[in-house]
Amino acid sequence: MKVKRSVLYTRVSRSTEESVSVDRQERELRQVAEREGWPVVAVFQDDGLSGRTERAKADAALAMLAEGRAEVLMVWEMSRWSRMGLGAVAKLVEVLDAKPDALFLAQKESLRSDQPAFRLMASVISEVARMEAESTRDRIKAMRSYVLSETDPSQTRWLGGPVPFGYQAVARPGGGKALQLDPEEAPVAREAAEKFVAGMSLTDVTRLLQERHVATPQSPARRARQAGKPVDGLDAGTWRITTVRKLLLSPTLIGRTTQGDGVVTDATGLPITRWEPVIDVGTWNAIQTKAKARAPYQDRKASSWLSGFLFCGLCGSVLYVNSRKDRVNGSFRCANKAIPGQACKGVSISREGVEAYMEGTILRMIGGLDEYRVSERVEGTDAGELDAVAQAIADVQSALAGDEADYGVLLPRLDKLKARRRALQEAPGRVVKTQVPTGRTLADAWAEGDVRERQWIISDMIRGIEVQPAARPRQPVEERLVIVWDEPEAEPDD
Repeated sequence: MKVKRSVLYTRVSRSTEESVSVDRQERELRQVAEREGWPVVAVFQDDGLSGRTERAKADAALAMLAEGRAEVLMVWEMSRWSRMGLGAVAKLVEVLDAKPDALFLAQKESLRSDQPAFRLMASVISEVARMEAESTRDRIKAMRSYVLSETDPSQTRWLGGPVPFGYQAVARPGGGKALQLDPEEAPVAREAAEKFVAGMSLTDVTRLLQERHVATPQSPARRARQAGKPVDGLDAGTWRITTVRKLLLSPTLIGRTTQGDGVVTDATGLPITRWEPVIDVGTWNAIQTKAKARAPYQDRKASSWLSGFLFCGLCGSVLYVNSRKDRVNGSFRCANKAIPGQACKGVSISREGVEAYMEGTILRMIGGLDEYRVSERVEGTDAGELDAVAQAIADVQSALAGDEADYGVLLPRLDKLKARRRALQEAPGRVVKTQVPTGRTLADAWAEGDVRERQWIISDMIRGIEVQPAARPRQPVEERLVIVWDEPEAEPDD
């Protein structure tokens, strides 16, 4: 019988947790390995890291299992793995399905992947971890909302993350950081916006930025310059139409911050300008109008439930369904030809093959879960909300009379407020939404659903799927896909 090699993964968010220190975890796991006759070939340790903010070492341990360099993956407790999110559990199950002889063991719970109830128990433990994370996420959101609601420019703070193009992060006198105009990038962004409004196409704006060797927002060269480090020899990235479009449409160009589906507003519903704008509001409104006029394709229905989820592994562009007369289902292909001389060489993959593989993967993960739908009920009219809407209408009307009124924002806001007032006045009460089970499983919903319903099911699971070029003829679909599972927001610690 072949000797099974084991790889150990230990993790603790706070090094002061002596009772479950990484040293103790490793010691106990080695005892199990010795007892079972599994030689330890590697140990991966995360000490003092949150499970939701660091998973490179966990991925490395799982890769050893997937690549056949080990047959057993051991953790001290299932939460050491499940706290990294449902995506981490999904990747584990995916590897175990592909490697029937592989084994996963959680020592504390005596949980093994060769047990009949493994999938059920792993799902339950992961769901408990998710519920704990929900509470943490709510606290983080409340903190973010408080910081973002600050209207005094001298008190605004930057919450971190990628620095928007055109800005640089600087220290605030009261602590933390704020954003201010970048003397190199702001003029470039301003010129790009003005040229687009004046009639230059997105393709030509993209070409202009590339020819001038402007560093892209996520390029190593820009990150180094923002950190005050040398940029010589670093990659400045390649501008794409999608990148330029995202830049020009972003409210950050006029000093605003987004949260959820919209910009951050004050108590009256008016947008808060948190940083010095790169361009004026009039130019930004003109960009929105022109961009919408050039994008009629946005209203088209997706022809595949994977549309919008597949991306080119070479250039990062969205893959589109390319139907051909000689093929019923066609294929997904990269259609990025934004920059002459630097256009993507092209990545394509069989639509039928990728849909079949992803459908099987998704249904193995969630097919047995119950489906829920939103139920609405009406409760008593909220007089306080009616008063608040009336006051907001008065405030917007007052703002419209100002010399610097932002009509593109204020007029739609006024229409929405008036519509809300009519609804409150006419309705006998307010609508309260709750989730109720439908009696179907998600597998049933999937089988009976159309393209849009299937996209809704997977939208909370998958951020995107990167398709790599084929390394050899007839290479299996699963070897070419890099699935980016949607992860819950970071939690501070265990």
